[in-house]
Amino acid sequence: MSLMAQAPVVFLQYLVALAIVEGVQTYDQGYQRIPVRLKWPNDIFAADPADPSGKTFVKIGGILVNSHYSNSEYLCVVGVGLNTTNASPTTSLNALNPPTPFTLEKLLARVLTCFSTLHERFVRTGFDQYFEDLYYKHWLHTEQIVTLEAEGGIRARLKGITTDWGLLKAEELGWEDRPTGRILTLQSDSNSFDFFKGLIKRKV
Repeated sequence: MSLMAQAPVVFLQYLVALAIVEGVQTYDQGYQRIPVRLKWPNDIFAADPADPSGKTFVKIGGILVNSHYSNSEYLCVVGVGLNTTNASPTTSLNALNPPTPFTLEKLLARVLTCFSTLHERFVRTGFDQYFEDLYYKHWLHTEQIVTLEAEGGIRARLKGITTDWGLLKAEELGWEDRPTGRILTLQSDSNSFDFFKGLIKRKV
């Protein structure tokens, strides 16, 4: 089995996102409850310190992957922005009351170490049950109901991502939000997700 078939390059953005969250929460002892989460497909969110309930999340980071296919291999450049020390415009890691403030050097080292470990497993196993469990542990969208603009404004419940090509799975809802049995799959490159409005729409 070729590496592309076993470990599709589209999952690179998910591995990087997992490495960031895992890197934050394994930064040192006492950091495992730092409230950072994953927004599909490539954003990092954190609980808003201004909301004592802990139910409001704001964006603190994002991931951009550029890839080029040449000579039978993918060349990828990954860009990551993560608000670590500056509380504007939303919040930062250091505003989340860590035991001691994050330092950029140590955090970068921890994220890269996590990525190396995750990537080494991924090329052997693909996005297996281990990765599914880890991803859903951190993502924001469990059972979230959204509106699919490109499908005529239907309502759907998010069910996860596919393990073959990393597509977002959504189950169509009918009368009184009852499942119709129809499952839709959405590409990250073709759709944008407004988390606060619960709206998934085509990119233009």
